[in-house]
Amino acid sequence: MQDSNTNGDDILYQKQHDIFMSLLPVIVCGAILGAVGIIGNIFAMIFYTTKSKVTTTVILIISLTIVDFIVCLLVIPNLVEVILNVGNSQRFLCKVTHFLSLWTIASSCILLWVISIDRHRRICKPFAKQIKIHSVKYIVAGIVIFSFALAIRNLIIYDTVAMEISTPSINKTTTGYYCTITDDPDLKIIVSSFHTLDFLLILIAWVTIIVTYSNAVIILMKQRHKMKRQLPKLQQNIKRGQSITETSYGTCDADGGSDWNISVDLDVSRGVDEESSYRDDNDKAHTSQGGNHRPAMLTVNPRAHSVCNLSKRNENDIKSYVKLVAVKSAIERNLTIMMFAASIVFILSFTPFFVIRVIMRIYLGIGIDYELKTVIQFALKLPVLNSVFNPVIYCVFNSKFRKFLKCGV
Repeated sequence: MQDSNTNGDDILYQKQHDIFMSLLPVIVCGAILGAVGIIGNIFAMIFYTTKSKVTTTVILIISLTIVDFIVCLLVIPNLVEVILNVGNSQRFLCKVTHFLSLWTIASSCILLWVISIDRHRRICKPFAKQIKIHSVKYIVAGIVIFSFALAIRNLIIYDTVAMEISTPSINKTTTGYYCTITDDPDLKIIVSSFHTLDFLLILIAWVTIIVTYSNAVIILMKQRHKMKRQLPKLQQNIKRGQSITETSYGTCDADGGSDWNISVDLDVSRGVDEESSYRDDNDKAHTSQGGNHRPAMLTVNPRAHSVCNLSKRNENDIKSYVKLVAVKSAIERNLTIMMFAASIVFILSFTPFFVIRVIMRIYLGIGIDYELKTVIQFALKLPVLNSVFNPVIYCVFNSKFRKFLKCGV
C-alpha cells in the first residue's frame, strides 16, 4: 500500500514538473510584467494625484490606477496557481484568488467604459450636461459595489477540479487537482448563464468604447483641420492689431498734449481705475472742508485712451485665445487618444479569454488538459495583464508622465 501511494505521488510530481517546465515562459513573463505593473501604477497614481489638474477624467484615471495596482498584486497568487497546476488542492485559495481577480478586473473594465463616455461628452457635446467632479466618487463607489456583486459567483463556480493523471513511463494513474471552473453537472446551467452575462456586458462595453472614441477622434480631427485653416486669419488679425496699436500710440505721442494735460477739472473716466476714483472722492471731501481750492489732476482724453487700450487688448486677447485653444485642444486630444489606446488594449486582452474560456471550455466541452497548454495559459492570463499595460500607455502618450518617471528613477 505504501509503494502504491509512493508511485502515485511520483506520477503526480512528474506530471506537475512537466507542466511547470512547459508553462515556465508564462510564469517568467507574468512575474516580469506583474512587477512592471506594480511599479508603473504606483508612479501613475502619484503623478495623476499630485502633478495633474483635478478633472473628472483625471479622478477616474486615479481610480483606475488604484484598481490596476491591486490587479497587478493579484498576479502573484495567479502565478502560484500556475506553478502548482495539477497539484493545487487549496480550494479556499482557488476561490478567493478568482473572486478578487474578477472583482478588480471588472472594476477596471467598467472604469474604462465610464471614461469613454466622459471623453465623448467632453469632446462631442461640450455644452451638454457633464459628469461633475463631486459625482465621480459616487460613480466609483457604484462601480466597486457592482463589480463585487458580479464577482461573488466565482466563490461558487470555481473549485479545485479532480483530474486523472498518467505518464508514459509509469503504467499507473493518480488523481490531481487543478483550479478552474467546476465541472459539477448541477452548476453547468448557472456557469453558462454567468458567462453569457459576462459576454453581454463586455460586448456593451466594446460597442460603447468603439462608438464613443470613434466619434471623439473624428471631432478632434475636424477641430485640428479647422484650426489649421483659421490660423492664417488669426495671424492677420494679430498683425492688424499690432498696426492699429502702433498708429494709436503714434497719435497719442504726436498730439502735443491733447490727450494728456494738466487741468483743474476733475474729468477722469470712471473706468480707468478704482483707486483714482477713490482718490477723487477724498479730494472732493477735502475741498468742501477747506475751501474752493481744487488740486491739479492728470486727466486722460477718454477717446484716445480707449483706442490705445482697445487695440492693445484685442491683440492680447487674440494671442491668448490662440494659445488657449491650442493648449486645450492638444491636452484633450492627447488624453482622449491615450484612453482610447488603453481601451483598445482592453478589447484585445479579453477577446482570447472569451474564445478559450467560454466558447472552447464551456460550450464545446474541451477538457482541462486543453487549458494547461502554454499559449492557452498566456491567453487566459491576458485580462490580468491588461492592467500592466495601462501605465505603459500613459508613458507613451503623456510626455509629462515620462519626465516624471525620469525624475523619479
